[in-house]
Amino acid sequence: MSSLLFYTSSEEAIVATDTLVAEQNGNTLGHSSKAIALPHLRLIIAATGAAALFNRWIGLVNEQSVAFDVDTLDTHAPLNLQMLWGEMQGQFPSPHHYTATLYHFGFSHNSGLIHAFAYRSESNFASERLRYGLGIKPDLENRGGIDFAAFPAVAPEIMRAQIKQEDLKASPKGVRIGGQVQITHLAPDGFSIYSMGSISSE
Repeated sequence: MSSLLFYTSSEEAIVATDTLVAEQNGNTLGHSSKAIALPHLRLIIAATGAAALFNRWIGLVNEQSVAFDVDTLDTHAPLNLQMLWGEMQGQFPSPHHYTATLYHFGFSHNSGLIHAFAYRSESNFASERLRYGLGIKPDLENRGGIDFAAFPAVAPEIMRAQIKQEDLKASPKGVRIGGQVQITHLAPDGFSIYSMGSISSE
C-alpha cells in the first residue's frame, strides 16, 4: 500500500505519493514512482496496492492508441483492468491477497476540464468518477493541526501524520509509507514533476 494525496479542480490536478515499496508483511522491497505522467494524453496515472498491476497498466496505456484523453480511456479501463488482474492472479499467488486501486487524472478533450476516475479491484474495477477537492489515502482519523489549504506544500506533513497513524496498527493492517515525497502537477500549460524530500519511516 501507499500514501496517495491528490487535489483536483476543473483546471489542475496535483498528485503526491511516497516511494516506498513493501511486502504485505511490511518488509521493504525498494522504491519506485507511484504516479506517472503521460504528456501525450495530458494524463496522470497513480495507484495504491499491488504495484505489478500499476506497472502493467502504464505499459498497456502507453502502447495502445485507442484512447486520446482521460474520458476515452475511461471507457476501456474497467474491462482491460479486469483482464490484467485475472492474468496476474493466474500467474502469481500473491495478487489473491492484495488489492489495487488505479487513479486517472487528466484533461477531457470534450469539456477542456480536469476529470478524475478511480478503479478498485474490490469493485471489479468499475469506473468511479471522483469529485473535485482533496483526497487522502489512507484517510487520517485525526486531521488537527494541518493546514490542508496549503497543499501540496503540506504533503510531507500529511504523510508523516499517516505514518504515525499506520504504525499504531497491527501488521499487516498498517500501511507502510516512506521514502521520498514526489509531486506530479498537471495544469493547462503542462506538467511539473518534483521531489519534496524524504519522509522515510525506515
